[in-house]
Amino acid sequence: MGGKLAESEKADVVRRYTSGESASRIATSLGVTRQAVVGILRRRGIAVRVNAKLTSEQKAAAVERYIAGESSPRIAAAFKVSDMAILGVLRRRGVAIRGKHSLREGAFDDLTADAAYWIGFLFADGTVHFREGLKPQIGVALSKRDREHLVKLRDFLGSTHAISDISSNRACIFSVRSERLADRLLALGRYSGSIDRTLAKSRHFWRGVLDGDGSLGEYGGKAQVRLVGKRQLLEAFNEFLASQGMTGLTVRSHKSIHIIGTTGKPAKKIIHLLYNDAPTVLDRKADVARRILAKGTSHPRRSWPVAVL
Repeated sequence: MGGKLAESEKADVVRRYTSGESASRIATSLGVTRQAVVGILRRRGIAVRVNAKLTSEQKAAAVERYIAGESSPRIAAAFKVSDMAILGVLRRRGVAIRGKHSLREGAFDDLTADAAYWIGFLFADGTVHFREGLKPQIGVALSKRDREHLVKLRDFLGSTHAISDISSNRACIFSVRSERLADRLLALGRYSGSIDRTLAKSRHFWRGVLDGDGSLGEYGGKAQVRLVGKRQLLEAFNEFLASQGMTGLTVRSHKSIHIIGTTGKPAKKIIHLLYNDAPTVLDRKADVARRILAKGTSHPRRSWPVAVL
């Protein structure tokens, strides 16, 4: 990592950090070291939080103190962590958050690595609903086995909204209402028009898309990647791959959907490009990607099931 940050990027570091984002996450998205981010904060008089995880005992104590009426910012200060960290503990323990829901409505304004990923994921698996008299609703439903991925999305958005479980079909849903977020997704090309150029060139965006509507696995000793969706999106993916030297793929029609995919060495290259050292990823697919990338040639017949969202 290296490189000098512009003044606008330094100002963004301060904004993101004071909003609760970690120094490590900010550093990764900007391609610099954590020490560089900490230096920027200290030179601007921003108190740097201790980079430590709460123990099980501290988490239990935080829950007890919140239920007793203490505020999450005060608890966060006591344990020297961010308010978002405390809110995350509370949400995972099923504790109802007091007061008005929070939401970082400018989460997609800057196309950081994390923002690009979640935009890609929502392009593939999310929806934007408009209803007269109400704010637009951005929602996504996943299988309950991937519920923690919705927790990640909620944390990225700085949201305190609930994740609802649907027992009838073993799914869970997360949604927020925001005109700013909805307008931003549409402006970036969610439903019509060209996909934003910065996104179209981002491996993080395409990993989000593949985590949403794609599959990766290994069959008969060969890696395999598949992505389904609208032709416009898949054509843009094909152009992105071509820009990375991966040519020869085509978008094929299958009934009402379109598919692009490949097997063997080209598939493994795609998996490496999108998943190697990925800062944000669907855990289930990351596990499959790691096994494929680490696999040698001594067991060509070994296979794993496709990881489809």
